[in-house]
Amino acid sequence: MERYGFNYSQDIIDLQTKYSLFKRVVNIVFSVTVESGFDKALMTDAINKMIERNDCLRLRFVKEGKKTVQFVEPERTIGEIPFKNFSTQGQMDAFLRRFRKKATDMFKGRSLEAVFAADPSGRRMIVFKISHLVADTYGIGVLVTDLFGIYDALKEGKDLPAAPGSFAEVLKKDNEYRANEDAVSRDREFFKEYYEQRHSAAPIYCGLHGDGSDRWVKLKKKGNISLPYLLVKCDTEGYRFVIPSAVANLASAWCGEHSVTMNSFWFYTCAVAASLMNGKAERQIPLELLNCRGSVADRKAAGTKVQSLSVYTIVDWNDSFAANIARMYDEQNELYRHTRLSYLEIEAMQHKLWGHSMLSQLTNFCFSYIPMAMPDGITMQVHSNGKGALPAYIAMMQDMKTGEIQVVYDVQTKMITPAQLVDFQNLWVHVAETVMAKENEKLNDIL
Repeated sequence: MERYGFNYSQDIIDLQTKYSLFKRVVNIVFSVTVESGFDKALMTDAINKMIERNDCLRLRFVKEGKKTVQFVEPERTIGEIPFKNFSTQGQMDAFLRRFRKKATDMFKGRSLEAVFAADPSGRRMIVFKISHLVADTYGIGVLVTDLFGIYDALKEGKDLPAAPGSFAEVLKKDNEYRANEDAVSRDREFFKEYYEQRHSAAPIYCGLHGDGSDRWVKLKKKGNISLPYLLVKCDTEGYRFVIPSAVANLASAWCGEHSVTMNSFWFYTCAVAASLMNGKAERQIPLELLNCRGSVADRKAAGTKVQSLSVYTIVDWNDSFAANIARMYDEQNELYRHTRLSYLEIEAMQHKLWGHSMLSQLTNFCFSYIPMAMPDGITMQVHSNGKGALPAYIAMMQDMKTGEIQVVYDVQTKMITPAQLVDFQNLWVHVAETVMAKENEKLNDIL
């Protein structure tokens, strides 16, 4: 069987377990609620069909010396799926905490686990735990869509819908992309110039809490911003907000008029809000996760294919939003054309220049925007990871049918309080609405 090295995305996920002091469990726990209910035996058959049709769910990981490689097993099944009946939300939350703590074992071919359940309101749901090396949130959307297409076909006695694409083919292409040594050399020179000439000034931490966090104020007084070392035992908690379709549709129209992606619009308005929370600080590095699916084949396949970019973000308060985001968007696209370099090499450049890097210094937030189209009557929810080095992870998942955006936060409980998070979310939406209405006025004059 053909063996593949990690793609760039899997590299970053693997690094989390090697260089994070708390040895983060690299799972994604998500649940799918089915308003009309489902037949357990038929759903088990559908899940096995989903595994058969999506080769990312049949990946097996093995060690070759110090290197981990992967191959696709020809067959795999889910086995018997247990059932849980949750009478209270507290009972359900306690189960989710236990469920997420035990890592999936990719080396034994156990990359996906499932539990059938009834939530406290009686609605039927499936709780999944999947290795992040096997699927990202976009890939999970592909899997869930396929699963319910299969289930409906089995239930109605119809032919199965077309299967998703092959993730093995994506891996093969990614491995070839990274093996281009001349391109790696060019990317190395780009990042050397990027940090040493364009952005030699150290970035400023702009927490979503502003100066409202007692813990952050104490850290600043000590002059120590190597936060992951101090948060090694910190828990994270998940919170969800909704941006109404009216606001999201305005943003979509604005992006169309200005040739900017929705991902970049929300990313930059979030950075402006973080800057505003921190005395209008100008230089910051949020970590952005791009889905990196440039081809039709990439978008059809499930699996893990995201790109981490530490974007050196400048907010010029004496200029307009339109001018600011145009500069950021150009630089963002330039960064995206240089993605072959090892993340550790980029970290080393940062550390040499500033005395710290994104592995040892606080990143403002980690951000991703994912458009999704769930089947009717199906609700997907991604749950908190429980532990994290980042003060805040923000995932925006937009329902492409309704336009509504679900904003999911995973935040450090010792850094950010629920009240601070509500304040930030309200500020962020206010910033987005304001800059769309007054795009050519100085940010200083409108915020």
